[in-house]
Amino acid sequence: MSTEKKRPASKTQASAAAPRARKGIQSVEVGVRVVDVLAKATEPLPLSEVGRLAGISASQAHRYLTSFGKSDLIFQDAATGRYGLGPQALRWGISAMSKTDVFEVSSQALTELCEKLDLTGIFCVWGDRGPTCVRLKRSKLMLGTDLGLGSIFPVLTSATGRVFLTHLPKTMTSELVRLENATMRRQGREIDAKQIKAICADIRRAGLAQEQGHYVNSVSALAAPVFDYQGDIVVVMTLLFRRELGMATNHQPLAEALLATTSAVSEALGWRGETRSSED
Repeated sequence: MSTEKKRPASKTQASAAAPRARKGIQSVEVGVRVVDVLAKATEPLPLSEVGRLAGISASQAHRYLTSFGKSDLIFQDAATGRYGLGPQALRWGISAMSKTDVFEVSSQALTELCEKLDLTGIFCVWGDRGPTCVRLKRSKLMLGTDLGLGSIFPVLTSATGRVFLTHLPKTMTSELVRLENATMRRQGREIDAKQIKAICADIRRAGLAQEQGHYVNSVSALAAPVFDYQGDIVVVMTLLFRRELGMATNHQPLAEALLATTSAVSEALGWRGETRSSED
């Protein structure tokens, strides 16, 4: 039996065995940061501010901006000397948006979220009769309800409906509100205008709606909106779970996970943090 000790691997051998990071072009990466600074700004920026936000000197920023200006990617205001995105950036943005399928992006995100949390999830769009389920991801824990594709949700008593109610113009929701309240009035549980305003204000503050058994007795729900590049609501993503589980569980981690997912989908659709109001 040999007693020869194995020599430790040399630095060359160790580095060869380690996975290599892909090399890129640093100047391109810096250029993207410069353009991203202008994309995130709400107004044209002075040269010094572009450099500061991009993490480079003003002279470096000027060289990038000059090159980008030659291709119409950025523009410089002749009166103020400030910089903003140019027509080429607009063309690229429109092209990217036209190739982004909101349903595909939302569906993939919903699937990943539900698998991570092991919860049932849906997403709904606004249809002729109100919030309509168009995607469903079931968990191992069956809910024991007939909710599924094509289900229509009320705007006043479901988490999904209340999110639409908060972010859609009143002209789109007022008739459904009237009809639902007519039915609820006969049951002695009408929701008046003052209450609706308070409900919408709470949802705007929290970023989502939470309901426990108001629509389906045995089911609790957390629902959050997905916005497009214009700030319009396009989808509501909802997590569903048994009411008794919801009552015994801290909702905060679920709410944070849902909001992180809907925010990421919204940003993929070009959303910049501004939304339309239901008062519009």
